[in-house]
Formats: sequence, structure tokens, C-alpha cells
Amino acid sequence: MKVCAGSAAMALASWNGTAVAADFETFPVAKLIDHAGAPLKGTDIPTKEALVFAYPLAGVPCFLINLGDRPTKPNIALKNEEGDYPWRGGVGPKGQFVAFVAICTHQMSYPQPKVSYLRYAASGSELAGGSGRIVCCAHGSVYDPADGAKVVIGPAPMPLMPIRLVYDPGSDELSADGIMGMAYIKRFFTTYKADLIARFGPGGYRQDVGDKTACIPISQYSGLVPTC
Repeated sequence: MKVCAGSAAMALASWNGTAVAADFETFPVAKLIDHAGAPLKGTDIPTKEALVFAYPLAGVPCFLINLGDRPTKPNIALKNEEGDYPWRGGVGPKGQFVAFVAICTHQMSYPQPKVSYLRYAASGSELAGGSGRIVCCAHGSVYDPADGAKVVIGPAPMPLMPIRLVYDPGSDELSADGIMGMAYIKRFFTTYKADLIARFGPGGYRQDVGDKTACIPISQYSGLVPTC
């Protein structure tokens, strides 16, 4: 299992432009834990909804998704505002675990405690047009997490930003150690600065999550999750 150590200063240094490991920016490793603080086991990750966690900074919401028996499609070419990149697929015994920044690339809708217009429609929906897709009820964008969260329907101009996961087959535990698209995160922080300060305090949303980050089912994370 890959191991990396660091601090908030290291994280912010990477955020300011030090890109390593292909197209991902590497940040200190954060183990994914459950709401009780125990390491999250792959066998405990539900397939019916996304889990929300923060990485690499407190104000960056991410989705952890268990695709179940639906295989990912590795080595497909995708493109975001920073250029072309290859989607390497998921991790886990079947490559079923994937993670993405949960900020819509259209107008930055994201999960909040009161409401989340962005969700994983495991069983499909009228908007999704099929099962196992991420939908944004704000403006109708749909992403396919099995294809690197590429856009399937709607006005979103690019895929959701991927989070790099590390899976330990011995312990069945997962960690996050990298992210793609921090330039977009910077704009998100600027756009929602007032909201983020109200929630996390001045500068709190820019703090490194540390060596652990809790994963919470979206149905518990947000008071309202529309089912468009």
C-alpha cells in the first residue's frame, strides 16, 4: 500500500502548483473512515448511494461510489480544462470503487447540509436515463462514474474531477492520496467563499483534512436530496 506523509503546509504547497504522479496532484494520504471513526471497509460501502467525504481540504466535497458488479472502463481518454488525461478505472477487487470531486462542472452545484442537488442515482431516474449515474438536479447534467464521470447528458462542459484512491487488499481499506483539477477548486472556493466561511470559519475550508476523512451517506449528509 502506498504511504505518504505531510502537513497542511505541504498540502497547500501542492495546491499552489506542484503536480506529480502523472496528471494528479499528490497530497498527504487520508484514510477513509466511517462515521464512528473506524477504517471504512470495502465490504461496508453501499451500492445504493454515494458516500460524501472531504479531500484534500476540508471544503472540497467528494463522492465515494461502489459500482458493485458494474465494471469501470479503464484507459479511456477524457479531457478537462487542464488538458487530456487517461481514466485509469476504479480500485478494489473488481475495480468497483471510484471517487470524484462532488462539484458539478456546470455551475458548481455541490452537496450541502441543507440540500444536495448532486447525487448518485444507483437505480436510475427520469433525468439519469439509466442506472448508476451521477445526476445534478440543479441544471440537468448527468455523469457516468464507470467512465470516469464523463458527461452523458446536459450542459456540463467536462467530467467531474477524479480523486485518486489507494486500496489495500489485505485490510480491505481505502485511502485517498491525490486529486485532479485544483484550479477548478480554487474558483469554487472564490465563488462560494461566503458560504464556506459561514460553515467552516475563516480559512477553515482550506485546511488539510489530516490523515483521516469521514465518509457519510448522502442521505445523512444532506437534509434534502431531490430525486430528479
